[in-house]
Amino acid sequence: MHFAKVISGVLIIFLILCHCGCAAKRPPKRPPNIVVILADDLGSNDVSFRGSSQIPTPNIDALGYQGVILNRHYTPALCSPSRAALLTGKYPIHLGMQHSVIVSDEPWSLPMNEKTLPEYLKECGSYRTHMVGKWHLGFARKDFTPLQRGFDSHFGPWGPSLSYFSKRFLMPWEPFFDGHDMRRNENVTYESPGGYITDILTDEAVRVIRRHQQETDKPLFLLVTHIAPHAAEADNPLQAPREEILKFGYIEDPERRIYAAMVASLDRSVGKIVMALQETELLRNSLILFYSDNGAPTKGLYSTTGSNFPLKGQKSSPWEGGMRMPAVIWSPLIEKRHRVSDEVIYSTDWLPTFLGLCRTDPPTGIDGYDVWRTISRNKASPRHEILHNIDPILGYSSYYRDGWKYVNGTTSGGKFDDWLGHVVGADKTPAANAYAELVMKSPTWRALAPLAFRRLKVADIQELRQKAQIKCSAPWKATPCHALRSPCLFNLKHDPCEENNLAERFPRIVKEMAERVQVFEGSALPPRNAPQDPMSNPALWNDVWVSWLDELQMPKVRIKLN
Repeated sequence: MHFAKVISGVLIIFLILCHCGCAAKRPPKRPPNIVVILADDLGSNDVSFRGSSQIPTPNIDALGYQGVILNRHYTPALCSPSRAALLTGKYPIHLGMQHSVIVSDEPWSLPMNEKTLPEYLKECGSYRTHMVGKWHLGFARKDFTPLQRGFDSHFGPWGPSLSYFSKRFLMPWEPFFDGHDMRRNENVTYESPGGYITDILTDEAVRVIRRHQQETDKPLFLLVTHIAPHAAEADNPLQAPREEILKFGYIEDPERRIYAAMVASLDRSVGKIVMALQETELLRNSLILFYSDNGAPTKGLYSTTGSNFPLKGQKSSPWEGGMRMPAVIWSPLIEKRHRVSDEVIYSTDWLPTFLGLCRTDPPTGIDGYDVWRTISRNKASPRHEILHNIDPILGYSSYYRDGWKYVNGTTSGGKFDDWLGHVVGADKTPAANAYAELVMKSPTWRALAPLAFRRLKVADIQELRQKAQIKCSAPWKATPCHALRSPCLFNLKHDPCEENNLAERFPRIVKEMAERVQVFEGSALPPRNAPQDPMSNPALWNDVWVSWLDELQMPKVRIKLN
């Protein structure tokens, strides 16, 4: 009898433990809150988790150490195509957005027949969808703008960039149109005059989180698309508060000092958003993703001194520096955290991944994969290839498959096909030796540490940081690439910095990859780019960038005559 009682007790305890273990892995009763924070033109060498001690980014780094550092996260190499890929799950070639970006005086947009991520999320989980920051997917008609493309609210500019203090966008070429560009939903707003745009967008994101917690029990989708550290203006690209710039006196290059202050403001924004999620108790069922939309432009138009080193190239190029972006993700739903993932992920993958968390099958006809098992359980990525781009106007293509990279042609006449930017060891911060402690004192660390699987130590941070560094290690004599003359081939597993062209050594692989690019070419839509419209000139519309095609159709056209 006593023996039976013992067995019965053991069985009950076993069942309780099983129940607890299953409950820990069971998806939440409702879909998670999803917060995506998008940096603009942030270089892969401009975050400190990649090894650089020049610009500390403790909040971004903490998000990665407590979650997962996505060490091979790729995006399109330009702003509008990158945003389009995120919101549709499609390659730019399948949207007609493979050439350049949408400029504010051009009457075109993300295709109107494309369903967007916030629209899908509303259907699958009754999400409340909010956007804070830069749109850059067209605004010549109001139908092109965020509230008509699935967002319940929007605060920020419609165009490609902004002066950080005046909130104006000045075109960098003739006819140099210039106008105010800030919206609250669809209304022009002049609030926070003289305020710094990164701080203004951060405060708005925090307000959205707090208001959401007070007003509804529906899941939240918040897309925060920062301007930072994109150049403000062609002639005055770098802008930050003076008191922030003074913190980086140890950096020799005065322009790089300003850039560092811009990045530091972006990092603080991440900390404030994470803390807002904690304070509202939304954090325990949230997913937070941070990445840069494309690489930094070290040289040329809108250059910022941003650094992609040791990766080759920069923004708007077919090279790794333009598209292999710093990315980190955190969620209590991730089963295997505190690690660096070297699995390949592309920005089109987020739409089906988020829909999977919402228990909805991905739509047909997209180019993304559900990579949740890769992120959460450290499984192999389902992605084996990436069509980076085929630009029929510039005449270049860039394609990846199973460790090989094929590049045929390039951009800007090859002027930026080099290894650009500050090196990893340049101008170290005085706090470099206390890096781990700096991370562990950040607001993001304080918010996430109580939810960690284990208590991370200084040695854990150092080990993860070491694993996240990109090391050029081609084991053979480097052969240069001249992509304007003939196609180039790289083995990224052994040569992530694209130093050694293997096209002559492996002609069969070059032929196979060229044939695959041709298949993609057959499915590509023609570029949607539209010529400049002089009626977009803000001087005609009370000094504001507006949806001018709608305004022109109104009974009384409100044109300001000079």
